Amino acid sequence: MLLRNSLWNLSGSAVPMVVALATVPLLIHSLGVEGFGIVTLVGSVIGYFGVLDINLSAGSIKYLAEHHAANDRERFAETFWFGILFYGALGLLGALGIFFAADMLVARFFEVSPEMKEATITSFQLAGLGFALTQAQNYLLVVPQALQRYDRSAQSEAFFGVLVNLASVAAAIGGAGIVGVIIARVSVSALNVLFLIWLLRSFDLNLEMRWPRPDVRKALTSFSAYAYLSKIASTLHQHADKVIVGAIAGPVALTFYTVPVTLAGRILGLTYRLSSVIYPRASALAGAGRISELRPVYLGVTRYVTYINLAALGIIVLAGDEFLRRWVGEEFITQGYPVLVLMTLALLVDSLTNVPSLVNDALGHPRVTGRFALANGLCGVAMVYLGTHFGGIIGAASGHLISSMVLGLGFLLFVHGRTVPVSFKESLVSGFGRSLAIGAAIICILIPMKWLVPGGLLSTVAIVSAAMVTLALAGLFFIVSVDERAAMLSMARRLRS
Repeated sequence: MLLRNSLWNLSGSAVPMVVALATVPLLIHSLGVEGFGIVTLVGSVIGYFGVLDINLSAGSIKYLAEHHAANDRERFAETFWFGILFYGALGLLGALGIFFAADMLVARFFEVSPEMKEATITSFQLAGLGFALTQAQNYLLVVPQALQRYDRSAQSEAFFGVLVNLASVAAAIGGAGIVGVIIARVSVSALNVLFLIWLLRSFDLNLEMRWPRPDVRKALTSFSAYAYLSKIASTLHQHADKVIVGAIAGPVALTFYTVPVTLAGRILGLTYRLSSVIYPRASALAGAGRISELRPVYLGVTRYVTYINLAALGIIVLAGDEFLRRWVGEEFITQGYPVLVLMTLALLVDSLTNVPSLVNDALGHPRVTGRFALANGLCGVAMVYLGTHFGGIIGAASGHLISSMVLGLGFLLFVHGRTVPVSFKESLVSGFGRSLAIGAAIICILIPMKWLVPGGLLSTVAIVSAAMVTLALAGLFFIVSVDERAAMLSMARRLRS
């Protein structure tokens, strides 16, 4: 069940990611370097308005799942309506704020060429509507996830994730410019909201309008208050670096920064989708008083996710420069490749905290996760600002890495043995530590091949193929447990027969 949900959840992000990466060169070619940077900047600023969200969705998943399991339809409906009314009001407030602040944002904070100024302001104003639609869309997705219907939520995310990228490219190639791209994205969001409304009706949940009673409101808001700190940190982490680079270095430098950062984030972000399904699973085990069953699940998930992330890092180091050359052009290699490697390292370190954070929240300690996440976000903003000021986009990526290493290690040392019922030593021996040691050793052996063989596409394919085979075999014999390896071999034999 956990594996199936993980794979469905992964597919909801993986399919749009592939399409998004494939469309980046087309967008850059059609919009120009500055135009692509402006579209990125609009998305980052709109994302910043997400700080208005107190992360009610995190509490909603927890309590919707509990009420559904208890067949308490009244509280289920009350929880749903409290959330949808909140996000409706949030969307309206944010849309109005973005619309009226657009002129001031462009004039005071961003270096945009005079011929692009009016189009940039219009894009911001239209994106305000997109913000409102996105709030409704994100909350409606919470319901199938709380029901552990990741198959339906993933289908929606995959289809509309692909559609928004294709619509953006169609608008750009058609000559609609940055305004047309934003209109296309807003239109797809509207269609997504309509589809999700239809989807919820098909579940037969009896979602008649109910005003939530005081205990429902209190449970949601108290949980979400601490989860809000994590939301702020996530917003800072996802958007602050782009706003800082855009403000200090300009849209052109932002494009050279965004392309490798997007690549690294998309690749390593997939494994978060694999691990996030542990959240409702851990909540259920805690509610049933079966915490002892959580330990092997926790160690297994951390071991696999860390190894997959480390394998991705190795592939990026070995093939990143050649991929950038053929994906977006030679000019992105000089600065883009170092940014790609540094950001992948930073995201790898961040990924070590994902599963502990999910388990920590599921066991009722969101304040710990929130405080560390906020500290990491604030430290990251400061380090990215200093890095950009003194070292440009490479300095910005270096700032990310330093902040992630310091705060990530502190979080891991604090929660293990306290709020997470597994010691730090046990996690090193049987969890992420084993994956780091084995994966790092293999990558260090493989990296010299990059400089020992001639450059070019065929050489890169050969190196990557050798790396993937080596990492897969090492994972099978040193990362996968004996029982799981036996089950995999048994399944393979059945498939052959």
